[in-house]
Amino acid sequence: MSSSHASSTFTSDFRQAFEAETESLLRRRFLRLAGVLTIIGLLVWIASLAASIIGAEIVSKIGAVGRAVPSDWSRILGLALGLINTLFAAACFLTARRRRLRHDDLLRLSYVLVAADGMIRVGLAHLGTPGALGIVGVLLTHTLACAFLPWSPRQALRPVWPVVVVWAILHVAFGGVGRIEVWFGVLFSPFVAAPGVLICYLRDTSRLAEFKLRFFQKRYGEVRRELVDARRIHESLFPRPIKDGPILLSYEYEPMSQIGGDYLFAHRVQPRDDALGCLSVVVLDVTGHGISAALTVNRLYGELTRIFAEQPHVRPGEVLRLLNRYIHLTLADHSVFVTGLCLRADLDADIIEYANGGHPPAFLRAVDGTLHELESTAWVLGASGDTEFVPAPRTIPFGPGDSLIAYTDGAIECRGIDGALMSLAGLRRLIAAARTEHGGWPALVRSAVLGHRAGPPTDDTLVIEVSRSLTTASSTSRAGSRSRGGSSLVR
Repeated sequence: MSSSHASSTFTSDFRQAFEAETESLLRRRFLRLAGVLTIIGLLVWIASLAASIIGAEIVSKIGAVGRAVPSDWSRILGLALGLINTLFAAACFLTARRRRLRHDDLLRLSYVLVAADGMIRVGLAHLGTPGALGIVGVLLTHTLACAFLPWSPRQALRPVWPVVVVWAILHVAFGGVGRIEVWFGVLFSPFVAAPGVLICYLRDTSRLAEFKLRFFQKRYGEVRRELVDARRIHESLFPRPIKDGPILLSYEYEPMSQIGGDYLFAHRVQPRDDALGCLSVVVLDVTGHGISAALTVNRLYGELTRIFAEQPHVRPGEVLRLLNRYIHLTLADHSVFVTGLCLRADLDADIIEYANGGHPPAFLRAVDGTLHELESTAWVLGASGDTEFVPAPRTIPFGPGDSLIAYTDGAIECRGIDGALMSLAGLRRLIAAARTEHGGWPALVRSAVLGHRAGPPTDDTLVIEVSRSLTTASSTSRAGSRSRGGSSLVR
């Protein structure tokens, strides 16, 4: 998946989640708005009806100062329109409550409710109905709707502009074309939407920021849980340490993040009769870090399992060649390359055969303290095709008491407080001078890396030790070896 596609998917998930929350919020808030408008409209209508019955003349004088006293038909028409407006708000409330309207339908119904209320208020004001607030009533209703509904600023403008246009036309028609105050009112009439639009802008911005925080917190928690599961699966691909017998295997692994691109594979050919057997080890370092590198490791694990299942006695040069071919054909097009060290410890021949594809040199420390480097013998895996790649395997003596220490570049590229690398030379001095028991080199090297490193790790770190016991030829180990026989993957 490309980064743009992944980003698009993530954006789509965010948008869908935000729209789902907005739809749920719109439904609840619309019911409240319609309910409030119904109650207010009913109270106003009852008050108007009572005022008409008690004393239409007194009400008209108090409610229409400076205007002509409205006729009976205008009061009746005002009461009828007010009742229709109240009943329409109640109908909108019942519709939204009983039917599961879609978001767009509910949004349109909210526009119609606010626009219809505004149209009726404008019409009543121009009919001279007592208590009609006209454009002021439009402002109040629109502001109330914006305070309730999760509209965006653009959505807040939709129900009010038709009302303003109708009011402006009626204002000019009834107020006189030549009067300056009439045109002054028309000029400033669009500003009745300003308070509501401002409310929507501030609340919409705040709600979006809060939703982003909640969304990312939830997604971060999900990713953390997934990474914990992924790390458990990733580390299950590593072999189990070999703590006893003629040959020992131990390692220390510290990924830069939850999971990484360093990997150790081991396959043991169990001895028969009086033979001591062989141990094949593959150390890999995938370019990059994190999830993408770990996914590549998973693929390489499958390929290595296939290779050793089909050829249990395969030699390091052939393993390196097959890995190079696989990486070149399947991963190189994605700019994924791998450094790899393949070795085979043959205890009967007292040798290690190895092939190194661009990996940092391993160190073989002999029982007498002599230090040998297993330098690179080939290019980085995947950089060249099968015909150009030459693994050039080599052999080196490996007797009882010897230890081979391999590692990935996180061990030599860590930086100290002064910015200096630990470097290959620094690691060489450490291994040459230090003393430790068999199986203790990974912990010792990792401790030195932690002591040198300033700040968090910037790369995955894997340190491996393959060592021979001084009791290689013991009868106990040979008897146990004869009883097992065959070959196995060290897990």
